[in-house]
This record gives sequence, structure tokens and C-alpha cells, in this order.
Amino acid sequence: MRRLSMKVRAIALLAATIAGSDAAALDLIGYLPYYRINSDYLNHVLPGQLSMLDEVRYFGLSVDSDGKIVSLSGSMQTHKDNIAAIQGVIASLPVASRPRLDITIGAAGEDATFTSVAASESKRSVLAQNISTLLNETGADAVDIDWEHPDAGVQRNTQYPALLKRIKQEIGADRRVYATVAPSVVISNSVFSDENAIDGVSLMTYDLGWWSNDPTNSNNGEHSLQEYVDDTFEAWSESPGSPNDRPWVFGTWGNGSPANQLGVAIPIYGRSIANQTAYTYSELVTGGATTDGEYYQYSGQQVWSPSPGLAAQRVEHALDQGLQHLIFWEIGQDLPATNSNSLLRVAYETREALAGLPGDFNSDGKVDSADYTVWRDGLGANYTQEDYETWAENYGASANSSNAKATPEPVSAGMAFFAALVGFLRQRRP
Repeated sequence: MRRLSMKVRAIALLAATIAGSDAAALDLIGYLPYYRINSDYLNHVLPGQLSMLDEVRYFGLSVDSDGKIVSLSGSMQTHKDNIAAIQGVIASLPVASRPRLDITIGAAGEDATFTSVAASESKRSVLAQNISTLLNETGADAVDIDWEHPDAGVQRNTQYPALLKRIKQEIGADRRVYATVAPSVVISNSVFSDENAIDGVSLMTYDLGWWSNDPTNSNNGEHSLQEYVDDTFEAWSESPGSPNDRPWVFGTWGNGSPANQLGVAIPIYGRSIANQTAYTYSELVTGGATTDGEYYQYSGQQVWSPSPGLAAQRVEHALDQGLQHLIFWEIGQDLPATNSNSLLRVAYETREALAGLPGDFNSDGKVDSADYTVWRDGLGANYTQEDYETWAENYGASANSSNAKATPEPVSAGMAFFAALVGFLRQRRP
């Protein structure tokens, strides 16, 4: 009888954990650098972009070698004014359309200062406390640590994770901590475990032309091909020691990172095929010529840029793989969100279309008993109790008609739980 009681408690605990977890979703996250801020952009462009984002990351701050938050350019007060202006635009939107505000700390070329801070326990605490103060002052919801290239070994395996977790410990569970790194910089998956686990890692899947390993063109401008994104995901999510598909890029392949805490990127700019000169997407669309949306003739050069079709493909890939988010570097380079060729708009509309039928777990265009089977078989690993409730609420809906019908019997949360309990108890008899 005691053994039965212990098993019942174990199942009850599992059920409570599942019921309390959030259903998976794909967040769209856009970077907004300080140098894009002006009154015209704030008043006429940014509101439409923010309404399509789940999070906006303000870019303009870094850290010194002692853990003090410093400006990349200009005064700290200017950056605080910029952040307040963004908060004002967010507050002007309907509540359901307001994204989170994240503050990025760091940038390319800031390796030396992060190296100094991460190596010292006391400096890690100083930076964590300064970040907490900044979030309190600005009302921001999250911080993004942009140490893009920590060295292999102790920095990636120990010091960077320790820094990230110390920040998470300081700012608390109600505010988010992300790390942003180059995809070939694989940091320890320990950042996703214990009570100070961070909330996600953003992988910068752009400027990767060198991944082609083409000795005749080391400056390949095709810098964000979908195959590079596929390999990034696999190198981070597969089991450690898996066969290395790009040994000239990754020292090892397989990090065991959970897909639902990873994000990949859509760059909103192109690069010259010949010399990697960068051009904004809006420059290419408004001033260049193209037949396929990816290869442009611009200023006498052939330039490759992500197209609307690639943006849609990247969203579909992210949803298929269960990724947490997509980042956009950076939204000031896009067309206005009112333009049908805006990469952000295409990504947003693709996500909404693909996620447009709640409860359709097998993606066949209708919510029926087959979706319950998918939910049941994936309960715990891929689905939660909340997903069941979504299915029940939408049972009978189809892509052509959203009218849900009564949930069929016998399928209820209680019966599903009872079936799981019976199956567990039958595994071992006294």
C-alpha cells in the first residue's frame, strides 16, 4: 500500500508540473539600434513594427572591465531617453499588441571587457546588480547579453554560464535573460538547468558566407542560407558526439540544447557576392533590380539578401523544429511594416497563418480525434495539459470553419490522467 501511495504522489506531481507549463510559441524579436532613433521613425514606422513583435531589443549599451554598464556611443542619459521613447510607443499600442522591452548589453568587439568580468565572481555580481538597477529604472522586461565570441574552453563552459546565471539570479524569474552568440560558439548547455536557468540563446545565423568552405570565394555574400540555419540547429540540439557535418565550422557537433530555448536569425540586409559590402534590405528593394528577390543588381554589384520567401521558410522551419524565437537584425533596415514585402511582416503573417488553427496538432487542417492521439502520445515530451484544453475547446474546427463542437467522449482531462496513472501502476507490480 505504501508503494502504491508513493506512485500516486509521483504521478500527481508530474501532472501538476505538466499542467503548469506554458504551451510552445514562436516569438518574433527585433533589434532596434540607437542610431535608428529619430522622431519620424518613432512616430511613423516603429508602431507598426512593434505590433508584429513579441519583443524589441534596444541596442546601444555595453559593459566595462569592472562590470559597469556603459554607452557604445553618446551619453548614458541619451540611451535612457531612447529607451523611454520606445516605452512610450509601446504604451500607445493596444495591450494585446505590446511587445516586451529588452535591453542588449554588449556588441561585436566587446570581448575584452566581458572576458574580464566573466572571470571574476565579484565582477559578475557587480554587473548583475547594475543590470537589475537598469531594468528597474527603465521598466524593461529582459536583458540580452551579447558576448558573441567567448573562447573555447573555460570561457564557454564555465565563466560565461556563471555570468548568465548570476544575472538571472539577480533579476529574478519574472524577467528574462538571453545570451546572443555566433552559432559556431557553442556554450555549455548548463545554462538551461537549475533554478537560475536562463530563458534562451539567440544564434546569429548571418554573416556565415565562410561556412561554404569555398577557397575561390572566402567572402561569399550568401551569408544566411537556410542550410546554415539547419546545421546550426542540429549542431546545438543533437546529442554530444554526433557526426560533425561541418568540421571547418564546429569544433564538436551536438550540445543537447533544448529546441524550445533556442532562436535563429533573419538578417534584414544583404552582402555583395564579391566583397561582402553590406546594404540594407530597404536599399536593395527600393534601389536595386532583382528577378527572384534574393540576388540584386545594386550599385554595379551583385548582392545577395534574404527574400520574403526565405523569411517565410525560416518561420516554417522554426515552427517545425519547435524553436523558441526568431531574431531580426535589425528592424531599422526593413521596409515599413505596411509594405507587403517587409521581411518582418512576411514572417509575422506566416507565423499567424501556420499557427492559425489551435489544436490541429497533425496540421491536416482540422481538429479531430487524430489530434487527440498526437497529443496523448506526445504528452510530457511535446505537449502539455494546456494543449489538451486548446484541443478540447477547438474540437470540430477546420481551416475553412472555426466553429468548434462539443468534445467527444470518452476524452477528458480526468480520464486522460487516470489512464496515465493506470499505465504507470501496471509497469511494476509488488
